[in-house]
Amino acid sequence: MPLPDNKRKTASSSTFSNVEPLSRCIKRRSSNAIRMVLSSLLLTVLTTACAQSHDVPAQHSSDTASSSTSHANKPLMETTQNNTTPAAPRMTAEEISHRMLDLIGNLKTPDDISAKNLEIATGLKVYVDSKNPNEYAAGAKITDTWSVRIMVTAGVKEGEPSNLIFSFDDQTHSSASMTPICQVDFDAYSKRLTELGFQARPYYGEHNRLIYWYFTRGKVSLQISIRGENRDKVNHDCVSMIVIDI
Repeated sequence: MPLPDNKRKTASSSTFSNVEPLSRCIKRRSSNAIRMVLSSLLLTVLTTACAQSHDVPAQHSSDTASSSTSHANKPLMETTQNNTTPAAPRMTAEEISHRMLDLIGNLKTPDDISAKNLEIATGLKVYVDSKNPNEYAAGAKITDTWSVRIMVTAGVKEGEPSNLIFSFDDQTHSSASMTPICQVDFDAYSKRLTELGFQARPYYGEHNRLIYWYFTRGKVSLQISIRGENRDKVNHDCVSMIVIDI
């Protein structure tokens, strides 16, 4: 069931003091420079692949100098298959939302978000950091304005959680309307997660401002960030990012 308005809009921040503050979560995630490079390169690959989908002259492999230069400038990421030019992936927001909800529903151990399982669950090619196989990502173009990005950092030490970030990214950086990615809105996510056994709690910051929603089930925790669909539908909440720890 969609969360009642009185639960979504009002609460005391002290009630949820056991929820990890978003600032700590952001600091923990942003401290990993390699992941940021991986994310940037993933978007570069998607953009390049889209551009290369048009007719372009083929390079001759017999050109030794060109081949050496190409190898020296080899991207940080490797695909799970050695394709020279990845196809530009496209997926609707509705499909990737349902795929992510299915993935979340099946989460039991960190291995459930391994590169192989992520690729199977999302239907997207996964790119692995060639210098750190515990860092990998996938992504797709939704519209000319919106793309979806999934980044994972797998736990290395025993007992260290794995972390997945799923986000819808506005390529114009202009607070574009979220209508194209809000076919599965926050209420739909919340309803499905509740059916999957998750318990929901809002996390409020200064001035009782809603920061994100916190969902937990056993050792699986989710932080879901939301924003209004657009200026005309500011009260229609859309999912902008999900952070998963397992």
